[in-house]
Amino acid sequence: MSWARRAGLAEPVILLSFDCDTDRDAEAAVRVQEYLQKFGMTAFYAVPGELLETYWGEYCKLLDLGAQFVNHGYRRHADINEMTGKPFSTFTYCNVPDDVWKEDILLGHDVLTKLTGTPPTVFRTPHFGEFNKKEQLSKMYSFVASLGYRVSSSTKPVFGMLNGSVYNCGEGLVELPLNGCLSKPAQLMDSWGFLSAPDALGKKKLLRELESYRKLFEAKLPIVLNLYFDPADIVNEPDVLHALSCFSGFSCITLDDCEFLSLAHTAK
Repeated sequence: MSWARRAGLAEPVILLSFDCDTDRDAEAAVRVQEYLQKFGMTAFYAVPGELLETYWGEYCKLLDLGAQFVNHGYRRHADINEMTGKPFSTFTYCNVPDDVWKEDILLGHDVLTKLTGTPPTVFRTPHFGEFNKKEQLSKMYSFVASLGYRVSSSTKPVFGMLNGSVYNCGEGLVELPLNGCLSKPAQLMDSWGFLSAPDALGKKKLLRELESYRKLFEAKLPIVLNLYFDPADIVNEPDVLHALSCFSGFSCITLDDCEFLSLAHTAK
């Protein structure tokens, strides 16, 4: 909150995004956004270009529901284990040459531009927690900035703890780190860690963390909640969806909100 006060943030704000990494997320994403729209809430969806092409008949519905897309690369980078029903990684930027992940970003950019008619300006790396070394981020920031991107939301909560909820990362680009838990700030608050992982912390703990944030919002404290889930993880979890809807009375902004992004230039 000290960063928010220095930046001049006047009210609590929530930024919602969803990572759609597997086949099961397409229909789920539409259902989640239909629910959120009832409460006037919008969101960004990070979908690999390969999945966008395959399921565009579903994903295009998100545009009519007021949602927007994040470039999440092109290649599928996760699949579902048929035995456990759990997702697993199939591709990550952290163990491939630079030219491979750069091509993946370009292909994702081209697909989104072709399908939506608008070049994307927000990027999120696949499995972003695996691509957070200083050198990796520096190269990625420079590359996406050269493509005209204004925003990255690709870093773990510790980056927000160190730098603030929105900060400059050079060449006209700003970074929006994801939030951690209030009870354990370095713990990413996402559906993988709480609902889907083999050692998931559990839905009850997730609901408690969301309720803790809601109480701070109710107190009108100037805080930022940058939150993301996988749609398939929560679409059949009415308690989690309801917990998200409880933030509808507050400022739900987009990842490319100009006024919010300008705080990167005011907070030091």
